[in-house]
Amino acid sequence: MGTTLTFEQAVELFRRHNQIFVAAHIMPDGDCIGSALGLTWALRKIGKTVTVTCPDHVSNTFKFLPGFEELAPKTPTGEEFLVFVDGSSADRFGAAYDPAKFNGRPVLVIDHHVTNDNFAPLNFVDRRVASTAEIIFRFVNAFGVSFDRNLAQCLLTGIVTDTLGFRTANTTVDTLKTVTALMEAGGSIPEIIEHSFNQVPLASLRLRGKIFSSAMLDGVILWAEVPFKLQRELGLNGNGTGGIINQLLSVEDAKIAALFTEKENGKIDIGLRSRVGYDVAAIAARLGGGGHKQASGALLDGPLAAARERVLAEIKKAISQSGN
Repeated sequence: MGTTLTFEQAVELFRRHNQIFVAAHIMPDGDCIGSALGLTWALRKIGKTVTVTCPDHVSNTFKFLPGFEELAPKTPTGEEFLVFVDGSSADRFGAAYDPAKFNGRPVLVIDHHVTNDNFAPLNFVDRRVASTAEIIFRFVNAFGVSFDRNLAQCLLTGIVTDTLGFRTANTTVDTLKTVTALMEAGGSIPEIIEHSFNQVPLASLRLRGKIFSSAMLDGVILWAEVPFKLQRELGLNGNGTGGIINQLLSVEDAKIAALFTEKENGKIDIGLRSRVGYDVAAIAARLGGGGHKQASGALLDGPLAAARERVLAEIKKAISQSGN
């Protein structure tokens, strides 16, 4: 475990350094992308030079956000300060997070996941909030930056997507106060909903059809697989599965949903969702991953069948031990 910083200590790090590296995580979601881009624009407004990156494919879902085109895979070069957002473990940041290349530079993780064990050299983790974007909002205020529409839209995207449109149990009054401030600055919830929830490419729609038609219900566990071969056949490049797992959990008899997505390198991305009363964060932690009680994930070695059996066994064991 690394050092836990106070908010003021974290703010001081940003003030002290002028060249900053900001990294999103693999299989990036809206909170990850919105937080990384929002932080980037805020820092540039106070004169910092920022390199922003994502070590994985980024869905065109988020191409409406300013700075989207900058989110190519990069590793740190000459930056003075390295910042990683919205990831609960080192492996979530791929090649961008390499302790061998830190070279004595300060390395800070900003996150909100309950399973984050302060793995980085420096950590600011607030597990009470619904999204990392809410934490970045606080940093932007501390920087004395005025919110414009671009900055507001990035952070509002993080909040709207991570709360599934304000439907998750961790959506609080403070969350909605932050949302109000971002809307007053020009952020648009309808635009975010339209891009994030209401639009998918035709290839993604076809992928959903194949996944849903082969989904399996085992007691209260609903699971489905996404082989990489299928993604390639449909012309997808690894970013066509967004939102699918939440739809799996919509099946009335399902209490836990699991989605097994095979990546090009043979790794298996595990997505887990659950209804209130079922804790998938603990399951993900045992698999080396993390997240929230109702939304978590992990990255396992293949092959797909072996990863699936391992995860399903862990889910069944957790349900048995909980008495559900």
